[in-house]
Amino acid sequence: MTITEKVAYIQGLFDGLRLDTEKSGEARILSEVLDVLREVGQQLDGMDAAMDQFDEELDTLGDAVADLEEAVFDDEDEQDADFGGEDGEEDFFEIPCPTCGEDLLVDDEALAAGVVDCPACGGKFALSFEDEEDGSQEE
Repeated sequence: MTITEKVAYIQGLFDGLRLDTEKSGEARILSEVLDVLREVGQQLDGMDAAMDQFDEELDTLGDAVADLEEAVFDDEDEQDADFGGEDGEEDFFEIPCPTCGEDLLVDDEALAAGVVDCPACGGKFALSFEDEEDGSQEE
């Protein structure tokens, strides 16, 4: 039962008592309290209707933002999937083949193994992390 319905029920009880608000101070106070309760109930009903409308508009905006995110970030997800395996977390590095110059994508496994097979020329070469100028290790 809504507040408005409860107030209407109490108003019916009050009316059923047939109290004279002109002669009884208590009856006059009860009548005024019921009027205030009726107004509060009506305002709450109006606020509930406004909240329902805001909820609908918020849902519409949420759907629009989700569509926009999908449109903007979908290309990035597809690019990540091309390089990242199932979870999209694997890192790839691009290095040139020392034999044919073809750019190769090298993953963490090849880095750990230290040897790369070039699919273009069939050559194998070792990976080195030394700086060619001073011979020091890169970090």
